Amino acid sequence: MARSHTDEILEGWKMVAHSARKPAEAPRPRISRSGLSLGTLVAAAVVIVIVIALTARGSSPSPQPTLPAVGGPSASASLVPASVAPTAAPSSSPAPSSSPSPQAAATAIVDEYTSDLVKKDYAAAWALLAADGPSRAQTFAAWSTERGQFFTTVAGRYTIVVSPTDVAPLSNWLASPWSASIDVAHAILVEVDYPAVGGNAGYDLYIVNPTATGLQIYDVR
Repeated sequence: MARSHTDEILEGWKMVAHSARKPAEAPRPRISRSGLSLGTLVAAAVVIVIVIALTARGSSPSPQPTLPAVGGPSASASLVPASVAPTAAPSSSPAPSSSPSPQAAATAIVDEYTSDLVKKDYAAAWALLAADGPSRAQTFAAWSTERGQFFTTVAGRYTIVVSPTDVAPLSNWLASPWSASIDVAHAILVEVDYPAVGGNAGYDLYIVNPTATGLQIYDVR
């Protein structure tokens, strides 16, 4: 069947429109999922490192001190100012002496001597007497017998008075030959009163003399 002139015109326009279409794009190369993930991680890591470095550099006010060389002064020592020196702790004051006073020592030895006589421990009392004193001029047997008879009347009661004022001073009780052994400047006169005896017989007098080996008792009354 013969085409009309109108049909020929329409056919020509279709051919022109078909030839004017954009050619199809070439297929893109395909990227595997594993390759894409690794590349993404590497890029992210690089970005994080750069961000951290910039942050640390921006927050640091000044360059950090370098470590000292091996064998050199330590870092802590270098921070101490040269003008500051350690100060020594103040020395503590000496402890007070625990030694008793001369009066207390004289009281203690006379109390020990009298207590030994009350207990009839005559040997211990005899050892406290000075070797050149008046009591040692007699035998131990005679002295212990006399002291034993006297102390039965004492009834264990006595009072000690250091440097008594109701009797003559120490210098009046010195006698030869033993007076040369007495250190008059430091010796102490001690009185022992016996309330159960009373009267003129109710007391004894002792000179307590300090020596290099300790205190010694001189029975002077």
